[in-house]
Amino acid sequence: MPKLFLTGRPRCGKSSVIQKNLAGLPLSGFAMQRLTRDGETWAFRLLDLTQEPYVTHLESDTHWDDIAISMLTQGKWQGNTQVFENNGRQSLEKSLSLSRLVIMDELGIFEREALRFQQTVFNILDSDLPVLGVLKNKHTAFLDQVRAHPAVVIVEFPGTKAIEMVEALTARLRRQQP
Repeated sequence: MPKLFLTGRPRCGKSSVIQKNLAGLPLSGFAMQRLTRDGETWAFRLLDLTQEPYVTHLESDTHWDDIAISMLTQGKWQGNTQVFENNGRQSLEKSLSLSRLVIMDELGIFEREALRFQQTVFNILDSDLPVLGVLKNKHTAFLDQVRAHPAVVIVEFPGTKAIEMVEALTARLRRQQP
């Protein structure tokens, strides 16, 4: 099964184009949910998509336990390695036992010290499970290894090709449903 990742500049609609094409598909994996306060991003939650709906944005002041990335000061972001190692890894491990589309939205720079999380990502990439995700347009050892994985297809977004590939993958998965 294909492992399709969208990449591109921040806030160009990568997660939105994925989310728009998932109706009726059983999901697993994770998504980063943007938390805003008065329209300004202050954090990102890591959602387990077997437990919560794929909602890319939430206006909220709530300090959730699963905040993976938060703003320390204006423009300074900090990742919470333990959220990736625990919540993120567990959501992906569940995916290995389910025959569902695995969402990885998004793989980025804050996972660099989350080695068990990274290994679980590669276990999924080595599996027969379909994957649809977002890959940060940055270079780290982890992200470069994902890019180099033989099963991974990366497509630039925005662009018609990216939309067509997401639509084709999700349509194929819908046809395969019982």
